[in-house]
Amino acid sequence: MSLRAMMTLARLRSALLPAATWAWTRGVLLLYVYNVIPYISHGDITGDLKLYNHWSNVLSTGHFPQNDPSWQYPPGASLVIEFPRLVRALTGMSYYSAFYAMALASDLIIFLLVVYRCWRTQEETGNERIDYVGAYAYVAAIFMLGPFIFGRYDITVTMIASVGLAVSLRTAAATWRLRGAAIGLGTIVKVWPMALLLGLPRGRDGRRAVSWAAVGGAVPTLLLLIMPGALSFLKQQGGRGLEIESVLAAPFLLARHFGYHAVIRNRYGSWEIIGPGISAIAGFCELLTLLGFCWLLWWRRRAKLAPERWTEGVYYDASLVAVMISIITSRVLSPQYLVWVCGLIALCLAIAPLKQGGTVLAGPCWLLLGTISITQVEFPLRFASLVHGSTKSALFVTGRNALLVGATVWAAYLLWKRYVVVEAVPEIPKTEEEREPEPAI
Repeated sequence: MSLRAMMTLARLRSALLPAATWAWTRGVLLLYVYNVIPYISHGDITGDLKLYNHWSNVLSTGHFPQNDPSWQYPPGASLVIEFPRLVRALTGMSYYSAFYAMALASDLIIFLLVVYRCWRTQEETGNERIDYVGAYAYVAAIFMLGPFIFGRYDITVTMIASVGLAVSLRTAAATWRLRGAAIGLGTIVKVWPMALLLGLPRGRDGRRAVSWAAVGGAVPTLLLLIMPGALSFLKQQGGRGLEIESVLAAPFLLARHFGYHAVIRNRYGSWEIIGPGISAIAGFCELLTLLGFCWLLWWRRRAKLAPERWTEGVYYDASLVAVMISIITSRVLSPQYLVWVCGLIALCLAIAPLKQGGTVLAGPCWLLLGTISITQVEFPLRFASLVHGSTKSALFVTGRNALLVGATVWAAYLLWKRYVVVEAVPEIPKTEEEREPEPAI
């Protein structure tokens, strides 16, 4: 047996425990999904799937659900929503089972990419032992979010984004072409993968990735624009207000208990708080998002990131901060949005310590994992009481959101401190021979 084969076999053996942990946790989640084990609210697992199934019926007729105010997704989302219908036609599975299978496969691919990143870290550092902390973090994060993630297409978008983050091919050119194409495809499916562009390396590799991101996004979009209503989501998005779980909705939820007149209604597929001044705050969210990304562009301009100093730690760290900014400034903060950061947290924790070019965001990553661990208390356990105006539920959501904001601010501070605020290097005293003679007076 060759040395390379022996190394591969040793790696596979070392990965048996994290793989078994993934299989066990996902088995438990699927028992909840199929109602073998009763869950807090099985309807919260399948609720969005009913809508996806309806949309797939509409899409199969050759046009987008343009008259449905709940359709607020870029045209590429139709590819993910329609895929289980294709599987159903080929295998005879129900739309629901086909969707669960797609979600499970996406979850497995993310897990394998994180394991592969752990293997590469061991190669780069020369350590004898492979550290699987990133893989375990990913397994735990999805498990703590709960079974509803198998009834949302966000896990598939996260898989596409993870390909754009972690895949590695034989040559740098091929790697960045594929990564860029994945970012472009993810962007037309659910916009947020565009944030990954902010962490790309400077120079040829970065330009190559941006070019292929444009191709990966433009080609499918042009094909989908043939279908009527492909851009109808823009109209629906413009009319949205503040969803009750969003960061800026929290003050209004609390203000209701001090006499502020506001109501909670189901609009555009989510529960929104409606009252005086809220529409202006909803518009302000877009400004906050813009300001956040302007700050990231300023960081990128100021950062000491010559091509030879760039590492994947920079890529993952900048991407995590960008995605967190988009989450905390959004008008909507559904629990499945936290799926977006699960892969990024895992990849950050899978790379080497800072001295070898690793993450600087280990602290914020663990804080985010702690926040994820309490999310099922907010949804679905306390969600009904939140909709009906419970003070305790409003306080809980406010606390959860405060943790998300705190993690984001902390991560942004560390990103700026590490790559922009560079400590001055003390000057080494010159020897007698090196000193220039003082000019004669």
